[in-house]
Amino acid sequence: MDYLVNVNEQNFSEVWSAAGQMPTVFHFISPREVASLEMDALLRRIADENPQQFLLATINCDEQQILAAQFRIQQIPTLYLFSNGQPIDAIQGVVSEQELRIRIANILPKEEELKFNQALELLQDQRYDEALPLLKAAWEMTEKKNSDFALLYAETYIAMKNVEPAREILKAIPIQDRDSRWHGLQAQIELLEQASESPELQQLQADYAQSKTPEIAIKLANQLHQAHKNEEALTLLFDWLKSDLNVSNGELKNQFLAILSALGTDPIVPKFRRQLYSLLY
Repeated sequence: MDYLVNVNEQNFSEVWSAAGQMPTVFHFISPREVASLEMDALLRRIADENPQQFLLATINCDEQQILAAQFRIQQIPTLYLFSNGQPIDAIQGVVSEQELRIRIANILPKEEELKFNQALELLQDQRYDEALPLLKAAWEMTEKKNSDFALLYAETYIAMKNVEPAREILKAIPIQDRDSRWHGLQAQIELLEQASESPELQQLQADYAQSKTPEIAIKLANQLHQAHKNEEALTLLFDWLKSDLNVSNGELKNQFLAILSALGTDPIVPKFRRQLYSLLY
C-alpha cells in the first residue's frame, strides 16, 4: 500500500482498515489555507524520513466535505494520530516542527519493533543467518522481557537445527509466558535431539566412556558438531586443551578452531574463544 494517500469517499474504508494495522496520521487540509499546506509539506518530509513507518492520510476538506463532517473538523489544519486502530492524539491548528515530531514519534514503532519486523521479512525467505542478529538485538532491547521476540528467536535456531542456543533462550523466558508455543518448541528440540543420536555417535560416546583418549575425543567432537551439539563438542575438546594445548600434535586444537570457524556468528563462539585465549596468554 502507498504510505501517502489522498483520502476520498471511495477509498476511505480501505484507508480506515489500514489504520487498524499500522500507525496513521489523518491530516485535514484546505488548499485555501497556507498553514495547512505548510503542515502537509512538513508531514510529507517526516514520512520520507521514516519510510513505511506510518500512513499519512490527507483529506482535502474543500472536496471531501462529508468526510470532514464525519470527523467534526472545526479548524484547519487538524490532525488525528492513530495507533493500533485507536485515536492517540489530536492536533488542531499550527504547531511547531519540534512539537509535531515529538507527537508523531509517540505512534511510531520502536526500534526493537522495526528490527523484529525486518527479521520477519528475512524469515519469509528462510534467510535465518541474517534474521538471527536482528532478533537477538530486538529481544535485548526489551531487556529480554518480550517473550514473543524470544520465542521467534528460539524458533529460528530450531529451524536451523541448532538446539543448544534455542534451549538457552527458552530457559530465559519467564514461567508465566511459557504457553503452548513454548512447550511446542521444547518438543521440537527433543525430537531433533532424538534424531541426531545416530548409531555412530552413540558408539563413539560408549567408546569414550570406556577409554578417554584425545583420538576418540576428536572423533566424538566431530560427530557432536554434525549433530548440532556444538557446546558439548567444544566443552569436550576444551577439557583436553586445558591440560595440553598441543595434545595429539595440535590436531585437537585444530578441531576446536575448525568448529568455532564453522559456527560463524553463533552466540557460543565468543565464550569459547575467550576460554582459548585465556590458555594462550
